[in-house]
Amino acid sequence: AVTFAAGLALGGLRPVVAIYSSFLQRAVDQILHDVCMQNLPVVFAVDRAGLVGSDGETHHGCFDALYLAQVPHMTVLCPASFAELRTMLHQALFEIDGPVAVRYPRGGEGVFNADTSTQAAVRMRDGCQAVLITYGTLVEQALSAAEELERSGISTRVVKLNRIAPLDTAAILRETEGAETVLILEDCFENGSVGQQLAAAMEEAGQSCSHTILQNLKDHFAPEGTVDQLRHRFGLDADGVVKTVKEAMSCEQ
Repeated sequence: AVTFAAGLALGGLRPVVAIYSSFLQRAVDQILHDVCMQNLPVVFAVDRAGLVGSDGETHHGCFDALYLAQVPHMTVLCPASFAELRTMLHQALFEIDGPVAVRYPRGGEGVFNADTSTQAAVRMRDGCQAVLITYGTLVEQALSAAEELERSGISTRVVKLNRIAPLDTAAILRETEGAETVLILEDCFENGSVGQQLAAAMEEAGQSCSHTILQNLKDHFAPEGTVDQLRHRFGLDADGVVKTVKEAMSCEQ
């Protein structure tokens, strides 16, 4: 399918490859050589991105955010709502040159249903002590955690990444400057994650943050379970974020 889409793109079309994240893993070679090496305008609609719950252990989409973001010429967009999915698909088809992946989760949207997709990184909530950075539907968990942390006296900023490749590192570093704690929340594995890229960028920029926390799956395959259960197990829900930030901040006192 990916190679066929590359051929269509060479013929002047703008094909869309709609496929589960876990199935797209089988076409990494085709993505690299048939599409991205030639910088072809193929759009990948990456369904089941992140934790997928009852589809089972083999269906979690916890690799695409890692390998797609590392391929030259690839743009990776991460909608957090249906409104953003519509806007980002339009951007992928008509506004962005080269290959584009739009990654979205299984199931319907949650409480967050806005469209903030006009910038690569957007501040969703003001705060100065802790900064929570995330993308996709995890923005709901970050916003809920920020409210709870604020009630505990910790001023918390939330930064939502609409595009994780290429990263707008300069914009993100402006958001992390001066923070005591920075937590990057992701439902993928740690090696090659956005969190690792941002931690390296902060180090290179000389930002002296007391705690830079990568909250993700580490190197653990996620078992079967509901999305809520799995987020709680790996500390990716609001409660897990609040607990981690509080523990980090208490170390400073």
